[in-house]
Amino acid sequence: MPQLIASIVLYKHQYEDVKPTMDALLGCQSLSRLVLVDNGGCAWAEQLQEPKVHYIRSDRNGGYGHGHNQAIRAFAGQADYFLICNPDIQFHSSDLDHYLAGLSGHAAGLFMPRIVYPDGTQQELCKLLPTPANLFARRFLPPLAEKLDQRYMLRHADFDKAFFAPSLSGCFMLFRAAALLELNGFDNNFFMYMEDVDLSRRCAVRFGNLYLPDMSVTHHFAKASYSDKKLLKAHIRSAVLYFNKWGWVFDKTRRKLNKACLAQLPRKKA
Repeated sequence: MPQLIASIVLYKHQYEDVKPTMDALLGCQSLSRLVLVDNGGCAWAEQLQEPKVHYIRSDRNGGYGHGHNQAIRAFAGQADYFLICNPDIQFHSSDLDHYLAGLSGHAAGLFMPRIVYPDGTQQELCKLLPTPANLFARRFLPPLAEKLDQRYMLRHADFDKAFFAPSLSGCFMLFRAAALLELNGFDNNFFMYMEDVDLSRRCAVRFGNLYLPDMSVTHHFAKASYSDKKLLKAHIRSAVLYFNKWGWVFDKTRRKLNKACLAQLPRKKA
């Protein structure tokens, strides 16, 4: 059975809110360690009497990626797969064991299962790499965003089938551990938002990404930056950082990866 290590980054989370995710992970036979990285306000995690749980008090609140990087550096070399997991995820433990067992036939470095809302509706978390217009319109020009999102959010895809996507959500990123180490984890320059786009992009280039709907997980997704002005500013800062890094208009890699995604995308039947 492949060996799995998972990490969850905490910040002012209550034990009761995180417990369902921890229970699902700890119920997996393949899990050898669950790393809880405390970015602040979660001292309860240090008191857990569970042999598979390892607590890390973060050296600072450096954000989502920085927190996970501490777990990646410490433990990714000890497992076949490394799962970057949000604290608001739920699934059946046996489903993850079966999912891992089926990955040997796939060569990608990053995998993402079907992710749904609590009501069972599919979440749109497999995407093309964004252009500035995609992100700007989604925040400030909803009518234009609705048009652009048909392509950007891959809404014409058949999500019952596996396919390559260059941008996969950070809420449940299942990596081959060796690939994640070669990628050196997240870019610490991103405090919050866009760090998953940056990492999945880099993985797509070197190892490949795969949306593989052989498992379904529930994500209690809040879209907090749409209602919180501070988080909106953080999202904008991260978007500027991302496009400064990879290119605003001229981005050959973005065009190449997006074209490759669309060329092989399974389409919904009319």
